[in-house]
Amino acid sequence: NSSIVATTHANLPAFSGMIPACFFCLQDLFNAEVVCIQHGLAVQQLAHNNNQLYDNLKRFYCASPREIENLSKPIYDFPASYLKLTGIPRFDGLKNDDKKQILITPTWRNYIAVPASLGNVRPYTPTFKETDYFKIYNNLISDERLIDSAKKNGYRIIYLLHPTISSQISDYQPGEGVEVRSAVGVNYEEILRESSLMVTDYSGVQFDFAYMRKPVVYYHPPKLPPHYSEGGFFYDTMGFGEICTDHEELVSTLISYMDRQCQIDSFYRKREDDFFAFEDLNSCERIYYDLIEYQNS
Repeated sequence: NSSIVATTHANLPAFSGMIPACFFCLQDLFNAEVVCIQHGLAVQQLAHNNNQLYDNLKRFYCASPREIENLSKPIYDFPASYLKLTGIPRFDGLKNDDKKQILITPTWRNYIAVPASLGNVRPYTPTFKETDYFKIYNNLISDERLIDSAKKNGYRIIYLLHPTISSQISDYQPGEGVEVRSAVGVNYEEILRESSLMVTDYSGVQFDFAYMRKPVVYYHPPKLPPHYSEGGFFYDTMGFGEICTDHEELVSTLISYMDRQCQIDSFYRKREDDFFAFEDLNSCERIYYDLIEYQNS
């Protein structure tokens, strides 16, 4: 019954619970125009499932000119009029509420995750503890120097598992005072607002955090390559914080930040300012009026 559907993911029928065998029987009843309000930012190479031929999007709402540049490449085949620089709705609730906590939240790797089945949580796997991914981050959240510095400076440390590996929470052995949380049931907006500094590798929530102009530190150990290709965001020239490649470097960097109350460096603050088109928490309003204009055109 809808004329327009605003979606966070491509391939709307699949995310609405229609399995392919059923959709073939129903597709002539599906007449809505589909627009994308995003669940992250389109700065990676996403052409395998975000392109005009695949999902026939009529609007793609973006938060950064870097996204527009990426999605304007021929491989995506989006007409320029379909790409709109409005900000994205998920940013509108990001009001800083710093409560002196360090948030460690790496993304997942498809080469270690158990395959998903539709409608089910990914199951626990005993072999996860043998992966470099587990060993590297378990080592970090049990580091005595890091924990002692957090205590001295009055910071909490929270390690937030990515949803795809939340079933592995019992594997982790954090040091005293470090909290390990499953993503299931977590209010992401709240935990981002209340954190002072984020440690991540490639997670899309770095953009939510940087939107609040707070410091980000990247952890890129060579043993954990990403499972996607860069598209419109390059960490060495555009990243919002220091890039650490080994454990000791990362711990020393975090200690330095806590010693100065997690104040962002002006160099990285400028990168955050240059990346985002807006910081006024009015993205929903801009999208709403664009949708009304599109519907009436």
